[in-house]
Amino acid sequence: MSNRRFATALASGLADLGLEHAVVSPGSRNTPLLAGFAAETRITKWPFIDERVAGFFATGLAKTTGRPVVLVSTSGTAAAEYHPAVIEASHSDVPLIVLTADRPEELRGVGAPQTIDQISLYGTAVRMFADALVPELETSVASALDIAFDAWAHATAVPSGPVHINLPFREPLLDEPRAHFTPALTPIGDDAPVPDLSIVASRLAGRRSLIVAGRSNDPEFAAACARLARRLSAPILADPLSGLRFGGHSLELVLSSGDQLAAAGALDLLRPEIVLRFGPVPTSKPVWTWLQTNPDVEQILIDVQSRDATGSASTVLEIPETAAASALGEVTAGTPSPEEWGSSWMHLDKEVSDRIAEYLTTADFPNEPEIARIVANSVPDGSILTIGSSMPVRDVDAFGGKAIKDMRVFGNRGANGIDGVVSAALGIAATGVHSTVLVGDVSMLHDIGSLAAAALLSLPLTIAVVNNNGGGIFHFLPQADPGVLPDDTFEEYLAMPHGTDFVQVARSFGIEAHNIVDRYHLSAMIGSDTRAPRLLQIRTERQANLEIHNAIAAEVRRLVR
Repeated sequence: MSNRRFATALASGLADLGLEHAVVSPGSRNTPLLAGFAAETRITKWPFIDERVAGFFATGLAKTTGRPVVLVSTSGTAAAEYHPAVIEASHSDVPLIVLTADRPEELRGVGAPQTIDQISLYGTAVRMFADALVPELETSVASALDIAFDAWAHATAVPSGPVHINLPFREPLLDEPRAHFTPALTPIGDDAPVPDLSIVASRLAGRRSLIVAGRSNDPEFAAACARLARRLSAPILADPLSGLRFGGHSLELVLSSGDQLAAAGALDLLRPEIVLRFGPVPTSKPVWTWLQTNPDVEQILIDVQSRDATGSASTVLEIPETAAASALGEVTAGTPSPEEWGSSWMHLDKEVSDRIAEYLTTADFPNEPEIARIVANSVPDGSILTIGSSMPVRDVDAFGGKAIKDMRVFGNRGANGIDGVVSAALGIAATGVHSTVLVGDVSMLHDIGSLAAAALLSLPLTIAVVNNNGGGIFHFLPQADPGVLPDDTFEEYLAMPHGTDFVQVARSFGIEAHNIVDRYHLSAMIGSDTRAPRLLQIRTERQANLEIHNAIAAEVRRLVR
């Protein structure tokens, strides 16, 4: 298991050199590092949810002891949160060793989730930067020891200061990684002529076509895509941030439960002959995993940045999605998909959606799928809903359904970071539009300063915080399985319970705050207007959340199969 061996050797090598302290933050991609440092008993581990706080904590610790301190983060904006502390350490000659987990090379620059450019992320503020190779079984121990020595030497040189080691890991993170994929086709760039969309239309005509719509900020995209779907008689698997699930356009072919259907095997039961993809990969992992593992199904990707994170598109058209959908709607002619194709999908979708609604209506409350369903359906016309990354956006995708109402949905899903969600929602509220944000507790902790800003600005924003006392999403990953990680490592370094009561925190800032224990109270509060910020805390349990998700998935599988 090269990832685990590498991380264990790296922690051991640093301990041999004299490392006494490691400041760690939770994440999925950095799980090998968390496991490696957790197993090294000579190193004291300091867990922090917020990487910005962690960075300055490490700076203070290293400044006082005069010895290097290690920082461990996951990929994406989490790594960027260290930047202010790295700058301070550089100017103060404080030795830090910053270890940032990253995606491997084949997932960079193609729109893969939670992936940013981490190469030389801290610029000239570090004494040394290295982008390590993906660990290989035969060389992982030796390369880890080399990295440990180089990092220590540069951090403790005169003048001492921070170093940055970027560490890519392939999945599975705690097992032997699989061979990586190669992109299927070089995208068509600006130097190539725009392809004739009538040719694309001819390839769609008469075939079992499926549309997969990813995130879009263009309010015109949904209507254009819905018109195209009607011309093609093609069902739409729509991301909640695509604009297609809510609005005044036709919802006739928009699936309510695409994520659940994909997870239950519907894409194999009702197998498309061609998939027309718009924008970046959708939130739904079952959807994009199916796309990735079925490159034999023709896939045409239309994306202004040609982000094919799955590497499975046979044709990539680098043109604006809305313009392409409109143009295709005009030139699409001839035979649409077979008559029973769209109706079969929509009939199954209605069965699944009705069963989910029935199940959640009778389930004990609070539970996280029902919270997402209530929030998405209670936000009034003319509103904007901001959804936090991690579980909230996945739950709105899986359980939020669809509705004809004037509502836009946003989220920080460009880099998929959990930081700054409430602050972004405050910015949306500053436009004067009725605004609601659904956010998890860890994300709220990351953006706790936004409550001070909300109180100061007195903007009308309803903040719904799902508080399950830690990183609930990690319970859905293999890292949570018994025996995968050493005893207590999962709870201490990944789930990381915090014990924060956000009602008390909000009230300390002078913000109206309520504990919500009743579904009708939640619906009423989300649907009512407010002239000032208010916070709604809904407490749930992480293990119970996993169980209800699994129970609903089992119900859907019975319907699909």
